[in-house]
Amino acid sequence: MSQPELEPTPVQIIVTIADASNLPMHHVNVMTLRGSTDEFFFILGVVQPPDQTEIEALTENRQIAAQPVFRFAISRDTMEKFLALMANQFEQQTMLLKRLHRSDAETGKEEVGENG
Repeated sequence: MSQPELEPTPVQIIVTIADASNLPMHHVNVMTLRGSTDEFFFILGVVQPPDQTEIEALTENRQIAAQPVFRFAISRDTMEKFLALMANQFEQQTMLLKRLHRSDAETGKEEVGENG
C-alpha cells in the first residue's frame, strides 16, 4: 500500500535588509521609468544646477544631461508592494508637514500678539 504524496506546505519567509550604511547616498532629482509586461525599469540620476556658462546653451537647447547613478528593474508584484508602501509614507509625511506648518503659524501669531 503506497501512501498518498503530500504537497509541500508553503512557508512565508520574512526578508530584512542588512546594514546599508556603507552604500553611497545620492540625492536623485531625475528618474526615468519604462515598463514591460511583467517588469518596470528605472534609471535614477542627478542634474546639477547649470553654471553661468551653461545657462545660454541650456536656454537655446532646452535640454540638460543628467548623470545616471543607478539602474534597476523590479517585478510587477514588487512594484505593487512598493506603490502601497510609498503611498502610505507620502501620506504620513504630508500629515506631519501640515502639523508642522500649523504649529509654525500658531507660534508666529503668539509672537505677534506678545510684541504687538
